[in-house]
Amino acid sequence: MSSGRLPSRFDLGAWASPFVLWVTFLLALGLIAASVVLDIANDRALAASNANVARTLEALEKVRQTTNAIYVAESAQHNYILTHSPAYLATYKEMKDLLPKRLAESAALISDDPVQRANLDRVRAAATRRFAEMDASIQAAGASPPVAAPGDEGTSFFAEARSSIQSLLNEEGRLLQQRRGLAASAYLQGQAVTLASNAVIAFALIAFYLLMRRNLRERDMALEALERSNAALERRVTERTNELSQLSRHLLNVREGEKKSIARDLHDEFGSYLTAINMDVSRVRDKIAAAEPEQSARLDRTLGLLNHAIEMKRRLISDLRPSILDNLGLGAALEQYIDDWSRYTGISTTFRHEGDLDTAEEGCPIAIFRVFQEAMNNVAKHSQATEVVASIRREGDQVVFEIADDGIGISDEARSRPGTHGLLGIRERVLAYNGHLEFARGPRGGTVIRASVVCRPATVRAPTVDAEAGEASSPAESAGRTSADNRTRALPST
Repeated sequence: MSSGRLPSRFDLGAWASPFVLWVTFLLALGLIAASVVLDIANDRALAASNANVARTLEALEKVRQTTNAIYVAESAQHNYILTHSPAYLATYKEMKDLLPKRLAESAALISDDPVQRANLDRVRAAATRRFAEMDASIQAAGASPPVAAPGDEGTSFFAEARSSIQSLLNEEGRLLQQRRGLAASAYLQGQAVTLASNAVIAFALIAFYLLMRRNLRERDMALEALERSNAALERRVTERTNELSQLSRHLLNVREGEKKSIARDLHDEFGSYLTAINMDVSRVRDKIAAAEPEQSARLDRTLGLLNHAIEMKRRLISDLRPSILDNLGLGAALEQYIDDWSRYTGISTTFRHEGDLDTAEEGCPIAIFRVFQEAMNNVAKHSQATEVVASIRREGDQVVFEIADDGIGISDEARSRPGTHGLLGIRERVLAYNGHLEFARGPRGGTVIRASVVCRPATVRAPTVDAEAGEASSPAESAGRTSADNRTRALPST
């Protein structure tokens, strides 16, 4: 018989597949975590590159706005000198106030580049000098009477400012190209890392899936082997249980057969001896009663002892094998037993029996009788009951019976206690005949024993004729009577 074997804790080969499976699973999780970290780092690098590009573009725009502010201020200054229009003067003042703000914004955007800071400083210095010259020209033009304006150095300013501004623009253009290249490189690098990590993760997940499928297949095979082993074990247990049940039934039948044989021997042989002794002692007592009254009284006491012995013999025979069970049947035997039990214990009883209980296979009636005996003994010993209701009936091949008392009831602990041999005997006798046994609590308290046993009709055997008795009998009964007759004939004559 092949049996499935689950992996042992110390069997490295059996645990190799789950170990690799866990390693692969943890590796896949680690790769996913690493991919997430790399994606976040790439996103941050790309965002920083984009921010640098945006800052460069903004710096270019601020430099252009600074240049435009200077140009607008110069145009407004020239127009004011020519026209003395307050509108041009207002525009000039607005550009003059706006220029430091634009220079400060540009300085903030290019603070990380020393070359650009130097270029911006030159633009700030040239613009400062130029605005100082334009302020002097406006003051001279607005004087009354007008005075000559100081010398105009605008040409040199424009040359210097244009050079510095162009340097700013050129450097910002170079930085823009450089930062755009870095952003593109960061983007491509991030895409490459993402693709590589996704490929590795996909490989790890595929490996994990394949290992998982393999492991599940191996587990399914092990479970199937285990199920086959369990099924085989269940069959063996069932077979052994049936064999033990048959053995128990056989032993019970053998025991009852031995009791029946002992009872027959007590009745036939020992009873014959007691009867012969009783007859001889009675005859001797009658002969010497007048001549030997003292000896006659002793013989009377002897006859009394013989009668007690005969009565004890009858009780032993009744305990070993109730003769009424063989003579009148199961229903009558139970009825007489329960009546005697009620008179002995003082507990009120009610008994009902229905159907033909006697057409049953050999051994079944005595098994049911023993169950009743054991159940009634338990009631008398443990239940503290005042009333017992019992019934038995035939239903097809089954004999169904019930015994209910109004006592304290039997606990679950008592039912399962190893030392409860009485309950175990009841269970074994019922199961020996493929029966069903149930212990329950009655509606009025107490214990209810419900049971059913399979008692098929007895097999009809061909009768044999006892030559001396002149009546039909079974072979066993004929042999028993022949043995008894031989023993009776072997008694000494009186």
